[in-house]
Amino acid sequence: MGLRERGFFSIDALFAVTLLLIISSSFLHVYEGRRGTAELMSARLEAKVAGEKLAAAINTVYANGSNFEVDVELPQKIGGHFYKIEFDNNARQVVVENSAWGSVGAGVVCKNVSDFVLERENLGNTIRVCWVGNTVTVVNA
Repeated sequence: MGLRERGFFSIDALFAVTLLLIISSSFLHVYEGRRGTAELMSARLEAKVAGEKLAAAINTVYANGSNFEVDVELPQKIGGHFYKIEFDNNARQVVVENSAWGSVGAGVVCKNVSDFVLERENLGNTIRVCWVGNTVTVVNA
């Protein structure tokens, strides 16, 4: 009778450990999913801030006239990813995009901004927003 009770106890213990592992792995899966979502939201917000910073510089240069220029520092990476910034003149928006978080836009007031694209090699350096002729231009400083 002693052997039979030991075997029965071992099966109960094995069942309890298996159940504990299943519950723990499901909690881990939920945690990883939420962590990934939080990182994506953080990167998207950081991209929005970078776009707003450049849009504010464009608006400031436009408002102050042709002899005014502003230098802007933008991060080389957002959320550990390279990104690109371009200007959509039809929508009058600075668009920050990456395949990880998609694209976010920041509007500008003026219509006369020359189209530009800032990619990996431009970002991380100083960006100058200035007048060239009758248009606001964004170039590397």
